[in-house]
Amino acid sequence: MEEVKFIVSDIMSTPIVDVPPGTSVAKAAQVMLEKGISSLAIKEDGHIVGIVTDKDFVKLISKGGRPEKTKIRDIMTTELIHVDPKLTLQEAAEVTKKHNIRHLLVKTSAEYVGIVSVKDIIENLYEELKEQNTKLRAKIDELEKFYRVAVGRELTMVKLKKKIRELQKRLGEPEDLEETLFIE
Repeated sequence: MEEVKFIVSDIMSTPIVDVPPGTSVAKAAQVMLEKGISSLAIKEDGHIVGIVTDKDFVKLISKGGRPEKTKIRDIMTTELIHVDPKLTLQEAAEVTKKHNIRHLLVKTSAEYVGIVSVKDIIENLYEELKEQNTKLRAKIDELEKFYRVAVGRELTMVKLKKKIRELQKRLGEPEDLEETLFIE
């Protein structure tokens, strides 16, 4: 059975939405709300230098921080963890678990090309499992059908052998008839 494997590039969000490090948290939150996303890349001089997520905003507010006065550079994560676009979703999920993060930057050897969230990974792994389950169910149905046909043929042969034996007894045919008919 052919295994379905979605890869990161199948589900990553592109293009990467970014803001400069001097952007206020309030403005960054507004951008995220408008775009319907839960993370932003921080770009300075054409290079991604950090990432910020909705979780960072919650931390700031819970500590009494003021989003309109705080700059993204003050709350962004600068230790960037990225994955290759060809990684399977399961492998990407393992990276998020290992680093206890919910968003991954996606990077080719040359550049960042997207962002993927744990939510995206889970939703698509679920779809992958559903597809695999459908294919597995079809294979099981096929095997059950084959089994029924094989058992049906075997039962027919058993009944046929029994009928021949009954006829042998009734007609008094010679005992070697089974050998002639290749019957065991």
